[in-house]
Amino acid sequence: MIPHYYNYELMKQLNGNKQMTDVWRLPAIARWEKSCGKHPTQKPLGVLTRLIQASTKPGAWILDPFSGSSTTGIAANLLGRRYLGLEIEEEFLSMSKARREEIENEGIRNNYLERLTNAKAILPPDYSYVADEMELNYGVPWLQE
Repeated sequence: MIPHYYNYELMKQLNGNKQMTDVWRLPAIARWEKSCGKHPTQKPLGVLTRLIQASTKPGAWILDPFSGSSTTGIAANLLGRRYLGLEIEEEFLSMSKARREEIENEGIRNNYLERLTNAKAILPPDYSYVADEMELNYGVPWLQE
């Protein structure tokens, strides 16, 4: 069993050094998030990135049994988490694959990360937080040396 995890420090940083509330102000789904197609219940990438950062550490596994267009998977990938998504609809599987291939392009990936940082859904890559005597990078670990 995995214990409950919540990154209070990071959520406080994202909220201007105040305790995070239960009301988040993040942009709605933007046109750039639908570049590979539209899903009827697609969630904003900013919401998923914030949820993932708040509740997991880098390298953690995330399971999405109804993955749809895989916004959770895109967020997990951008944040250095591992992802397993399940979907039975062929159309949405194709959309998920196209979205994954899209962020393999470094320019597109960096654009996504910049947009999420500007929306205050994630912190800049130079942010780090020490927990359990081990430095955990909650920015973009694979872009830093």
